[in-house]
Amino acid sequence: ATMLGQLLSAPVAERWGQKRPLVLFQSMVILSYAGCALSYASHPQLIPYLILLGSPFRGGTAPLTNTMVAEFSNKEQLSQSFSLLYLGTNVGVALGPMAASFLYARSLFLLFSFSALLLSLSTVLLMIAIPNVMRTKRAKDETTAEKGDALHLSPILIVFFLGFAIYSLTYGQNSFTLPLQFASLFGETVGSQSYAFLMSVNAVTVLVATAFLTIWTHKIGQLNSMALAMLFYVLGYTVYAGCTSFVPFLVATCIWTLGEILMATNANVFVNAYTPPSLRSRANAYLMTTSSLGHALSPSYGGLLLLVLDYRQLWLINAGLCFLLGCGYIALNKHLKR
Repeated sequence: ATMLGQLLSAPVAERWGQKRPLVLFQSMVILSYAGCALSYASHPQLIPYLILLGSPFRGGTAPLTNTMVAEFSNKEQLSQSFSLLYLGTNVGVALGPMAASFLYARSLFLLFSFSALLLSLSTVLLMIAIPNVMRTKRAKDETTAEKGDALHLSPILIVFFLGFAIYSLTYGQNSFTLPLQFASLFGETVGSQSYAFLMSVNAVTVLVATAFLTIWTHKIGQLNSMALAMLFYVLGYTVYAGCTSFVPFLVATCIWTLGEILMATNANVFVNAYTPPSLRSRANAYLMTTSSLGHALSPSYGGLLLLVLDYRQLWLINAGLCFLLGCGYIALNKHLKR
C-alpha cells in the first residue's frame, strides 16, 4: 500500500504540483488517525483497516516532500537542504518511539489523537507558509520539454534506482537479521534490550555526525560520497560477521551509520540534480518505491540465506554487495565525467 502511494504521487504531482497533493495526502492520514482514535473504544477491530487505508497517502508524502525541497533549493544548496531534511526526520525518529511508548502505555486513544494533532499542525503550517511553485517551475521547463530532453528519465537514473534497491535490501538486514543475531548471542530479553540501545546509538550518531559529514564530503560529489558510504558499510558489516560480544557491535554500528548518513543525503541530491525539473516528482517517486521494495524483500532475502548459511556468512555477503555497489558508483562517476 505504501509503494502504491509512492508511485501514484508522481502523476498527481505532475498534474497539480507538489503542495496541493501533499496537503491532501496528509489530510487523509489525519483522518485515518482520527478514525483510529474514535473507533478505539467502540470498534477497535476497525483500526488495522483504517491504518491500511491511510498507508498509500502516508507513502505518497515522502516523494512529494523531496521534490518540494529540490524545488526550493538551487543546485548548490541541494546537499545542505537534504541534509537538513534528513536531520529533521531523524529528530522525529529519535523522539517518536519515546512519545509513542509513553502514550501507548496510557491509551491508544491518546496515541492516535496526538499523532493526528501533530500532523494537523504540520499541514496547517504547510498551507500557510509554503507557496505552490508548480506553475512558475513548469513555465521554465516547457522549452526544454519541447526539445525532447525532458520527456524521459535518463537510463543512468534507472540503473541508479536498481542499485538503490539492492542497497535497501542489505540495509534492511539491520532490522531483520541483527535482532535475530542478538537473540541468538545474548538471549531474547538481553538481546532485545541491547538491540534497542544499539539503534539509539545509531540515532544519536546521525544527529551528531550529519552536519560534519555534509561539510566534509560536499566537494567530492554525490557518487564519490556514496562510494565512501559503501566503504563504511563494508567495514561495519565485516565487523558484524566476526562479532561475539556487544562492544564490537557498537563500534560497527557507528561505522555503518556514517554510510547511512552519506547515502540518505547524497542519493536524494544526485537524483534531483540529474533529473529535469519537470520530472523530479517521477524520479523521487521511483527512488522511494525502489527503496521500499528493497526493504519489503529484505526479510525474505535474509531468511532464505539463514536457512543455508550462518550469520557470519550473511554479513559477508552483504559486505560483498556493498563493495560491488561502491565500485559501481565510482564507475558511474567516471562515466558521467567523460
